[in-house]
Amino acid sequence: MSIKIQIARAQLGTALDLFIRDRDPYSVHSLACGGSEIVEGLAKEADLPSISTHILQTIPDIDQRKLKRLRNQHWNAFKHFYEQDGKTVRDDEALMADFADEANDAVLFGGWLDYLLVMTLPPSSIQF
Repeated sequence: MSIKIQIARAQLGTALDLFIRDRDPYSVHSLACGGSEIVEGLAKEADLPSISTHILQTIPDIDQRKLKRLRNQHWNAFKHFYEQDGKTVRDDEALMADFADEANDAVLFGGWLDYLLVMTLPPSSIQF
């Protein structure tokens, strides 16, 4: 098993454990988004459909950039203090006030679905 899939499994597993125990929704979200990003990348490299490809195929008015921005909006607020310029402090107060534990439902579902898709591959077909 590759180190990337091990890391994704650890992040998704810890996120799910915290979620089930109703603990720390911020950490759940951060871990689930991190693990989901890894398994989505593994699926893409293996030319497998992911939850994102399904969304893009079924919702015509959304593109990859918009989907990523929506999916990562809270995660980016958790991860970053500065804007992309590295100087301007992010103003995430309104966005963070909008965050609820229910946001973790979708990211956990998508991450675990992509993980299961990737794990159906023979280990030698997972490339980086």
